[in-house]
Order: sequence, then structure tokens, then C-alpha cells
Amino acid sequence: MAVGGIDYRPAGAGAFLPESALVKLKKIFWRNNIVAFAPFLYVPATLEGHRVVVIGSWFEKSLAVDKSEVFVAGLKELHPTWRVTGQWPGDDDSAGALVGTRLAGRLNLYPGQTLALTGTAASNQQKVPVSRADSAPSRPLSSPAEFVVRGILETGGPEDDQVLAPLAFVQHWAGLAGKVRRVEISALTKPEDAFARSDVTRLSGEQFDRWYCTPYASSIAYQIQQAIPEAQAKPVYQVAETEGRILDRVGVLMGLLVIAALAAAALVVASMMLATVLERRAEIGLFKSLGATNARVAAIFLLEASVISFLGGVAGYFLGTLLAWRLALAVFGTPVGVHWVFLPVCLALALLVTLAGTALPLGRALKLSPSVVLRD
Repeated sequence: MAVGGIDYRPAGAGAFLPESALVKLKKIFWRNNIVAFAPFLYVPATLEGHRVVVIGSWFEKSLAVDKSEVFVAGLKELHPTWRVTGQWPGDDDSAGALVGTRLAGRLNLYPGQTLALTGTAASNQQKVPVSRADSAPSRPLSSPAEFVVRGILETGGPEDDQVLAPLAFVQHWAGLAGKVRRVEISALTKPEDAFARSDVTRLSGEQFDRWYCTPYASSIAYQIQQAIPEAQAKPVYQVAETEGRILDRVGVLMGLLVIAALAAAALVVASMMLATVLERRAEIGLFKSLGATNARVAAIFLLEASVISFLGGVAGYFLGTLLAWRLALAVFGTPVGVHWVFLPVCLALALLVTLAGTALPLGRALKLSPSVVLRD
């Protein structure tokens, strides 16, 4: 029977994934797109006469992917928007636990308080379709178990009614050493389109390579299942589609802002260069009276404009990178990196905008008559 998304079955019912296989998630083709993941193991228990669910997971676990790479996984990275009043327990803190805010409110729990949890005869496990997974024999839970409340957790989800504890302790308590029931993965993906929803079995070799080498949620899930055959990986399309719609709208908004910013920058440059031309009318007239051609006069102004565009492009690139980093961190919980390939693009765009804004003032400067200017 499923209640609140939790499947109440004996501890040995169904299938489990080996905890040791999770490091393979960082060895697939799109490993760099996987930004966070955390395993889950669910155990029913009784706390002060109330039935609760104890979730075993990683809080901040360092995994050695290879000799040169260490990846930090766990709930802190997977759910950066979760709020904890108090402190997060450590993964090696066998006595530490987080208590959901609604459960804490009902039972008047607070950080530092000791909990006495009594395990029931069966552990509840989240429903996760798994093929060829290991199954564990049913066995009674150790009873009771004591935890110290390290913090009060607020997520806005079902975790607000549950208790979260280090995975290793929950595994030991449930008699499921090295086993996990479910793994949640956060990955950077491309919004799904018609091609992403194609039947993989009917794709040609070229089409399959294109699908496989595109970071769709479905293609990443396909690679995960290849890396961990015991699991059946399924994208959460509601989340992926929502993020895709958000990204599309943000992209349109950013495009409009870019157009408006470029137009404003061109007007600012035109205003500044026009003021410069008016201030230096006498100099321009003197140059031309001494034999300077229009090309030489234009070269002076274009050189000044190029210097301005270079400085503006560099400043704009670093400021834009900082703002993008802050925006991505605030909206998606994942900061973006510094992409140096965009620096020459920014410089070229700044030069084009500056030249466009300089065109009108420069045309007026070249039309000035030396005799009129010097007479004035």
C-alpha cells in the first residue's frame, strides 16, 4: 500500500541498489553535467507513539571518482534551498539527525534534544522500478535507536514530517548494509524537444549518436542505466519540462534585455562622441587646414572609440559573468563557470556597437569646414 508516495513493505521486499555502484554516476559520458546526487533508504519507526519515517541519506559525502577527482555528493548539494535551523549532521555522526519542521512542531522537538525511535517490523521503501537488483532477507530492526536532533529541516515537502539520519546508521539499523532504495540525481540538461522523445530503438546509427551526445534528460538516464544495470533510471519530466519552460522564457527575456542594452550603449557612445566632436571643432579644423585628410581625422576618432570599446567589452564580460553566476546560483542552485570563449565575442560586439554609435558624430566631424571653424 502506498501512502504519501511511500511504499510500506517488509525490509527485504523489492530490490535494492548497491551503494558502492553510485560512484559510476560520475563516469558516464555526461558525468560533468551531473551536479549532485544522493541515495535514500526508508525505515518506518515510532516516535512518542507517532508513526514516522526515518530517511537514511548522505548529507555531504566525498566520493573518490578516480585518483585525481573527488566529488562531493549529498543532500546539501542536491537541495541547496533546504533550510536547516541548527546544523547539518555529519555523515559520520551516528547519533545526529534532522527533524522535519512539521514533525518538530507537533512533538515540540528542538535542536539538542534526544529522540528514542522504535523500529517497526518492516521498513518502508520508496517505490523505484529496479531490474536485476539485489534483494535482502527480511530481518527485524534494532530497537530502540537514539538520535540527537542537530537541526530542524524545512523543505516544503514530505520531508517536513520525517526524520533524516546518516545513511550508514540507517543501513545498519535496518540490516541493509551497503544497500540503498532510491537515488535522486540533479543534472544540467537540454530542454526536451520532439527529437528527444524519439523511440531510441528506431533511430539510425547517426541519429542515435546525435541523441546520445545531447544532454537530454532521457539520454542521461539511458547512460545511467548502462552504468548501473541494476537500476531503472527515469527522468522526472515534470521538473525537466518546468525548468525547460523557465529557461526558454529567461532566454527570451535576456534576448530582449541584450537588444535594449546594445541600443542604449550605442546611444551613449553617440552622445559622448558628439560632445567630443563639438569640443574639438577647432582641432579638427586645424588638422584639415594643415592638410590632414578625412581618413586621418577619422582614424583619430576611430582609435579612441576602439580603446573605449575594448575597455567596455572587458568590463562587461567580467560583470556579466558575475551577474550570471549570481543569477544561476539563486534560481537553479548551481553556479555557472567562466567561459573564456565568450570574451572575444564580447569584445567584437562592443566594437560593433561603438562603431555604430560613432558613425553619426564622425560624419559631422568630417563635414566641418576649416575656414568656418577657424573663423569662429
